Amino acid sequence: MLHADLILHGGPVYTVDAKDSVHDAIAILNGEILATGAAADIMAFAGPRTKKVDLGGKAAIPGFVDGHPHMDGLGLRMAKPSFEGISSIDEALEIIRKEVAKRKPGEWIICNPIGNEPEVFRFPGALREGRWPNRYDLDKVSPDNPVYIEPPGLVAPGIAIANSAAIRIAGITAKTETPSGIEIEIDSAGEPTGVFRDFNFPKLMPDTYGLVRGKRAVFPMVPAFTQADMNRAVEVAMHTFNKVGVTAIYEGHGIPKLQQHAYLDLWLRKALTVRTYFVISHGPPMFADPAAGEALIAETALYAGGDGFGDDLLKFGGLGYSFDSATAIGACLMRKPYVGARGHEWTGIQLTRDEVFLDGLRKAARAGLRVQVQCAGGAAIDKVLGMFEAIDREIPIKGKRWVIEHCQFPSAENMQTCVRLGVIATTTTNFLWNYDTVYLRCFGEEMSADAIPFRTWLDAGVMIVQSTDGRPYDPIFTFWQSLARKGGATGHVFGLPGQKITRAEALRLYTYNAAYAAFWEHRIGSLERGKLADIAILSDDIMTMPEDRIPEAKVIATLLGGKPVHDTGLFA
Repeated sequence: MLHADLILHGGPVYTVDAKDSVHDAIAILNGEILATGAAADIMAFAGPRTKKVDLGGKAAIPGFVDGHPHMDGLGLRMAKPSFEGISSIDEALEIIRKEVAKRKPGEWIICNPIGNEPEVFRFPGALREGRWPNRYDLDKVSPDNPVYIEPPGLVAPGIAIANSAAIRIAGITAKTETPSGIEIEIDSAGEPTGVFRDFNFPKLMPDTYGLVRGKRAVFPMVPAFTQADMNRAVEVAMHTFNKVGVTAIYEGHGIPKLQQHAYLDLWLRKALTVRTYFVISHGPPMFADPAAGEALIAETALYAGGDGFGDDLLKFGGLGYSFDSATAIGACLMRKPYVGARGHEWTGIQLTRDEVFLDGLRKAARAGLRVQVQCAGGAAIDKVLGMFEAIDREIPIKGKRWVIEHCQFPSAENMQTCVRLGVIATTTTNFLWNYDTVYLRCFGEEMSADAIPFRTWLDAGVMIVQSTDGRPYDPIFTFWQSLARKGGATGHVFGLPGQKITRAEALRLYTYNAAYAAFWEHRIGSLERGKLADIAILSDDIMTMPEDRIPEAKVIATLLGGKPVHDTGLFA
């Protein structure tokens, strides 16, 4: 008889196996699951050195696997001053005042946006003054340090704010020419107020990532993140993910070089505590530079072909592309015209011509690379899946787990294509929470009701994956939103009961299915014999508690390979 290192008992253990079995004990040996079952049976694996932990009725589930988390983005936000919870300009100024006290004269102060989604859609009305702070407000507390408040990346217009010191350094005047989608607010005296509107995505003004410089409209001199900054940000975010029960991530949107090195640094130091599978970023600018795109494909094929290269902690695999723009700003490519963020009818944005995009995907396929494509709107999904079919006729892709991401407005035909080609779809119902006002304004209630249609995806037999897209990053909240489909600003409920899924389905989307997207389903994603013991232990049973109270549940411990990476006292 093998003796377990650890036995958890005394609470429901949701396995997410093929039968969605629920047991009341689990045995762990050498970081892997030895057995699950009734406590009386599992206790037979106890030996003199076995640690036995009574869950006291608390639920254990597989660690959450986020299918698109932007963990690095969370870390970058956490590294900068936040205005979360403010209700007045004076409160915002107090935050800036404290930052000035920490800085040398002349040192830049870069801040998070004022208001995050969905709260940002209530601003500036949510401020007591009913307006955005301007340069003159910021000058009161920071006359010498340039201050730049970033725009929210997925809001149109995204409001950026700068003080006079920053404006002087940038040389901005009322006559400064800006590219399309950038507006400089001017006061009655004909001077910039310090408030800037950016309708673009990606933003042309520095935003959360602040990494791409090039020909920015304004503030190209805002300090870029260094490798050391990125390393710290990813590590902080990783520990935050540990605390909310995330044990693995599949970052398919594509990770650029700075982030790649940050994850590698953690892996080399044996400090990586969130299993990470990431796709290499093929940025939209590469479509204008075919030689650079081909060089990236050739380079990536050397180490990230097939199901990826790496181990159980860190893997690289394939290339990540974007075909259209963001639904959140009313810019996704749709089948019929709709009113976009700037108030005029259009069908949205396509980032490059069909033939150019298809040529790039075909070259990736020939190089043996798995492909993931962000395609949000219905027309974008149609075109991208049509390209997948064209490539499949030359280079079969079934079994290679190609992925479409966001894909908010699929058709029944799209779903049949996904099943036929074995295409995985990753998306998030958090979009409905964060951008409900945009959905209702741009697409109307009827079309929005069927956006992100988990029920329909599942009934069609598609491998569909839940994620957060980085905000809110708490998986318990997102698990609840899978069921509630609620708008954060309006409270509107989207598509129920037609798109209702069960709690067992919601948990599978967020564990096993996401592990499948990372070619890790044989190692993680369910609590079964031989798999790694990645487990989240919850304060409440999210599978049985009243649905509206699910967001109140907390993670009291997170195990990665049977070892606590977060513990509030259960294992102390």
